[in-house]
Amino acid sequence: MSDRLIKLLGTEASLTTATTLGKAQVVRVYNDTAGAVLITVADNGTTIGTITVKAGDVVFINKKSAETIAAGAAVKAVAVAYGD
Repeated sequence: MSDRLIKLLGTEASLTTATTLGKAQVVRVYNDTAGAVLITVADNGTTIGTITVKAGDVVFINKKSAETIAAGAAVKAVAVAYGD
């Protein structure tokens, strides 16, 4: 569990298709599935980077507002900002 202070900028939702997530620049991703899931950040269909998130893990992903984020299986995602 993280002790990082974050500000919620939206409602957590299933990440099933590529989305800007409301033009979010920081996204909290929680893998609530039983296995590892590949997360992809892309710009106009061109992959910027990928990361594998194991079951039960939370990661914070920084991206540009126009970039999309997608998952290989439904995981939970929400736009956030770092708190003070």
